[in-house]
Amino acid sequence: AAMPAGAAVSISGAYFSPKSSRRPLRKSTRFIILHTTEGPARGSLEKLRANGECHYVVDRDGRVYRIIDRRRVAFHAGRSMWDGQTDLDSCSVGIEIVGYHDREFTQVQYRALRELLADLKRIYRVPDERVLTHSMVAYGVPNRWHSRSHRGRKRCCMLMADPARRRRAG
Repeated sequence: AAMPAGAAVSISGAYFSPKSSRRPLRKSTRFIILHTTEGPARGSLEKLRANGECHYVVDRDGRVYRIIDRRRVAFHAGRSMWDGQTDLDSCSVGIEIVGYHDREFTQVQYRALRELLADLKRIYRVPDERVLTHSMVAYGVPNRWHSRSHRGRKRCCMLMADPARRRRAG
């Protein structure tokens, strides 16, 4: 499923997951969740493709790869919650950005991410406040240190919670 006519971003199918057709269609799309791969492109792309763990990947050179059809469920958010919603995989699009949670993205990554986000926000009518980072939505279960479910389990894409970086990414 390609982006509709007039879409701003060019998307490669070179790493399209064979699991895509087996995934259920999402009933709604309320969120877009941003992730960082925490590793280099090639190994990350191969793992994400093999496991169907996101919808899109934005490489360091600005190339965007489709992993799972944007209309289908991708297993990217795991144990997650936001605004009373749990199981964010079932109501979100996941975008992996090649890089690390504590390092700046490249200029071309910001440009590609801005174009991809603009398209997805328009298609699904997702407002800015529902473009979240994995670090914002991931939670841990009660354990010997925490008596209740708690935030702070992931650092994934945490720099994108910064308002200046969010503006830069559109």
